[in-house]
Amino acid sequence: MKRLLLSGAIVFLLLFAFLAGPWLLMYIGLSLTEDPPRPAYAYGEFPFYLEYEVEGQVKIVKDAVIVKHDGFGLSTGSGGKYIKWKQTLASGNKDVVLFQDGDKVKIIHPVRERDYHLEDKLENEDNEFRYIKKEVRKGGRVSINYISEDELFNEYKIRLVEFKYGEPLKK
Repeated sequence: MKRLLLSGAIVFLLLFAFLAGPWLLMYIGLSLTEDPPRPAYAYGEFPFYLEYEVEGQVKIVKDAVIVKHDGFGLSTGSGGKYIKWKQTLASGNKDVVLFQDGDKVKIIHPVRERDYHLEDKLENEDNEFRYIKKEVRKGGRVSINYISEDELFNEYKIRLVEFKYGEPLKK
């Protein structure tokens, strides 16, 4: 009986080492690499102004994106460490919600990604292209799609009028 138990434990340990070993080695190797350089800024607040119409009624959102340096993370996909950011809205809201139908459908207007603010990446500066996030819940599942401004108007009678955004910090 002891021999069978010992054999089973050895097989289990070998199987575990075979399956988990490469991942553990990759994690240890990535952990030992150097951290990326600290960002020039670790905190910033960026106000924005959004004006939109819902069935002819004008709605205005004035808020600010708060971005904080949140340490470093490991990525097996990019093969190294990366700078982590935490992005919140000053209002305390999680998202800028344009439309919500109970728990079924939520339409969200995006704010810029955190690396735009504090890492000096200036892509999509012109705000001309806006992707609108659409979350649809069915049962326990959530599907996320991105819709155009035309689809937003045709399906929900929402028209985006103006979106002004605070400038990123310059290094």
